[in-house]
Amino acid sequence: MYSTFIMILAVAIAAPIVSGAPLSVIQTKKTTHHQAGSPPEEKSLPSEGKSLPSEKANGSSVAVEFERLRKDGNDAVYNLDYKDAREMFLRMTKIAPDHPAGYVYLANNLWLETLNESRRLTASLYSSGSFYAQDRDSDETDLKRERQFNDLIRQALAISEARLKKNPRDAEALYYQGSAHGLRAGYSVTVKRSFRKAIGDANASIKIQKRVLKIDPNYTDAYLSIGLYEYVIDSLPWFWKMLARVAGLSGSKKRGLQYLETVAEKGKYASDDARVLLIGLYSRENQAERALEIIGHLANKYPRNFLFGVERGAMLYRLGRHEEGDRVFARLLKDPAIAREAVDIVNYQWGEAMTGAGKFADAIAKYNAVKEWPKSSQELVSLSHLHAGQALDVLGKRDEAVAEYRVVLKR
Repeated sequence: MYSTFIMILAVAIAAPIVSGAPLSVIQTKKTTHHQAGSPPEEKSLPSEGKSLPSEKANGSSVAVEFERLRKDGNDAVYNLDYKDAREMFLRMTKIAPDHPAGYVYLANNLWLETLNESRRLTASLYSSGSFYAQDRDSDETDLKRERQFNDLIRQALAISEARLKKNPRDAEALYYQGSAHGLRAGYSVTVKRSFRKAIGDANASIKIQKRVLKIDPNYTDAYLSIGLYEYVIDSLPWFWKMLARVAGLSGSKKRGLQYLETVAEKGKYASDDARVLLIGLYSRENQAERALEIIGHLANKYPRNFLFGVERGAMLYRLGRHEEGDRVFARLLKDPAIAREAVDIVNYQWGEAMTGAGKFADAIAKYNAVKEWPKSSQELVSLSHLHAGQALDVLGKRDEAVAEYRVVLKR
């Protein structure tokens, strides 16, 4: 149930931020209208409120600089360079204080930096029941950082609301209002493990993105949330799907994938966010080759983001190409930057891939490497003890498995 729940919440997180590698990037393509279930048509009908409010006062150079900062800042986020990204997003709020985008991106940057530091920027972590079984009260929360995040969300919502009071058909303001709610839902789940808090923001985000499309059907990026929503609803187990229908909710996996593919191809702000989502969804649909193709594209585009390498290694394992996957993981561990900062997440994901392939003895060695590295995330250490115990159980080494479980219980 929890894995289904996180998928539903991911709908909100994906507007325009995603949790697997939940980052946002700017493309310079025109947005286009996409009729449900049909290929999008090339159009260029702008919505009201798309231009920067400061553009008329200060000239087009401000708008150009704003877009440059938005693109370069999000490129930095995708490359895990949170410091440079923060500086560029702060600059956005200075040159356009009456636009919500800078505040949304600052909140996004802060959230993703928090996830990266706690080793929670990989999708597989959230697909494991172990993540949800842990006591959220045991999490160490940086209260100062949490206040900063909430303040940024409040600023983004206030600025969006102010713009919408002046022009209720301001699609851009509405889009970032939905994004702010989605971000807060994502933060609640991944940092606070608070599902109750997240559900309200998740629902609000989806409703707002639907309003964006009513105002401007050409706002392709809004289909990111709608597409994932369609896919998730149609993916629910039979019982939950029936309850969803009673509540007036329906979806289509096929249509959802079409929407996401459209955003990936023609989105303005969220094309790479859609690609990240498609990696996970193609994997669920047993289209690992297509997922691997997207991973390669993103890895080439963002060479400093080692997480795409981790995803590549894991996907090769899913395809049964174990030796290739081993080479990918081994190369990552030889990278000096990873050797300094990320040995734990690479070994942990390598162990997970081996476990999925039935290579339990090899997986235990990788989990042990996580436990032995002095800088390992304590959460990954706990999970490594747990999964090593499960692997030992499969190998018939019950006493050793129980010893691992006892370590977990004491942590």
